[in-house]
Amino acid sequence: MIMFRILFSEAISAIASNKSRTFLTLLGIVIGIASVITVIAAGNGGKSIIMKEFQGLSPDTIYLSPNYRDWQNNHSFRIDKINDKDIDDLEKYVPQIKDIAPVISMSTIVKTADNQEKVSITGTNNNYINFVEYKLDYGRIFSRNEVKYQAKVAIIGSLIADKFFPGINPAGKYFTAFGTPFQVIGVLKRKEKSNSISLSDPDKGYNNSIVIPIGVFKRLFGNRGGYSEVLAKVKDISKTNETKKIILSVLAKNHGKWDNKYDKFMIIEMKEQIGMINKVTGSVTIGVALLAGIALLVAAIGIMNIMLVSVKERTREIGIRKALGAKRTHIMLQFLIETILLCGGGGLLGLGISFLASFLIGRFAHWPLIFNPVTAIIAVILSVITGLLSGLYPATRAAKLPPHEALRYE
Repeated sequence: MIMFRILFSEAISAIASNKSRTFLTLLGIVIGIASVITVIAAGNGGKSIIMKEFQGLSPDTIYLSPNYRDWQNNHSFRIDKINDKDIDDLEKYVPQIKDIAPVISMSTIVKTADNQEKVSITGTNNNYINFVEYKLDYGRIFSRNEVKYQAKVAIIGSLIADKFFPGINPAGKYFTAFGTPFQVIGVLKRKEKSNSISLSDPDKGYNNSIVIPIGVFKRLFGNRGGYSEVLAKVKDISKTNETKKIILSVLAKNHGKWDNKYDKFMIIEMKEQIGMINKVTGSVTIGVALLAGIALLVAAIGIMNIMLVSVKERTREIGIRKALGAKRTHIMLQFLIETILLCGGGGLLGLGISFLASFLIGRFAHWPLIFNPVTAIIAVILSVITGLLSGLYPATRAAKLPPHEALRYE
């Protein structure tokens, strides 16, 4: 233990005696570690931005639409859309479905006594709230009966409320769309845009939306031959594949197949989408992190080179120590301690710089950087291992120097 303390003290002295060399050695490790940690944290932040777009769609959600994938390969196929009979049959013959919501949208002029503007209106049913993150500021959603009996009621976003009903509670008020008056029964709670970089802007969608019962939507505007988008939830996520087969068989019974071979409809699982996003973002992050890791490899080569130079410069010193009784292990351990201290210290400095970089990027680029403590710990350990490996050869070479040759070295 005493010997280790002596060797540790000598390693500190050797590092401190050549400040410029120490700085340059540290710089390579600091850049390598800071790059790796920052890139991984940025990748995690990007992933969080994407995943926020899917918050309302849980893994038990499936998405039904025309089979555009096979249609792309053969444009002679005629696109069919899901219709009301399909919806009724799916509710009747597929008990594995617990909720289903057709969705159709269009833009039209919305008017009040004091204002008018072109706005996107969505027609759907009362199940839609189970798929999308609806949070009401006040009021209520429309009921199943209001959908069935084509009630002229609407839920509006916060921006619509501000534009058309400034300074008052819109609940119970009326606006005109399709030449028909609608009563506002609910107002959505404002959704803030958390990042400047996002797949969607809530002010262009959620906050600026009007949702009405699909029955009255179709009566006033028509459903244009059916629905291109239908959302459904499965009761048992472990039986999703079985449920998909039953759904496709019901739709095939109603619409047939292209060339009696290809399904006219496709089903996308949100679970698959989320898994694919995780895979893609993970692969990109790892790829960029590997590129950043090249800086760490270059730093390791630089450290090995510097330590070899250090061994050569201190050859006479090594000879004197060996002549006075120092063992090979003592010489080797001292050089290893030096490299581990340099790389470990560089790793900790790199960690600190990555935190600073995340603060600056988050503040000025508005991109969230999410740190994983395990990643940070692994990165610091990696820097120590880098020091160990890059210092092993120079330390071994120093330990093997014959004392009489070392003493003669000028």
